Amino acid sequence: MKRHAPDWFSLAAGLLFTALGITFTVAAANGWLPDGRWVASLTLIALGAGGVAASLAATRRQQARVGSPAASPAEEPWPSDPFA
Repeated sequence: MKRHAPDWFSLAAGLLFTALGITFTVAAANGWLPDGRWVASLTLIALGAGGVAASLAATRRQQARVGSPAASPAEEPWPSDPFA
């Protein structure tokens, strides 16, 4: 299997939803009722911040690639086959 760079946005989203699941599980066990308005707004804020961070990281990688020697014509910057 070919090693690839980690997808930080997907990791952050997975950790966020895991934390939400644990929060609701603990809340159900203790009888605590989390306010849905806070949960929804904090979830959207966290996902938005993760999206901005992922976009900035991609831009930084692209700028670093421009400064490096040119890639060979056979090498595509974005592979069309995700299983290659």
